[in-house]
Amino acid sequence: MIRNFGEAIKFRYIDVNSDEIKEYPDVAKILHKVRLPLTVIDGKPRFHGGFSFGMIAGEIQKILKE
Repeated sequence: MIRNFGEAIKFRYIDVNSDEIKEYPDVAKILHKVRLPLTVIDGKPRFHGGFSFGMIAGEIQKILKE
């Protein structure tokens, strides 16, 4: 991702079973409705139950064009 988008993106892995999830209350609220892994981009849940580089890259490209 960094090779494709450089400094335009930052990413982070959050263990939903850790206290760190408290920093993301909107995500914590929906965890019972989704399958992990959950991909959140710009604070919005985008994919759950699996993901691919292409899916995420496509979504990032759309956002960067806005």
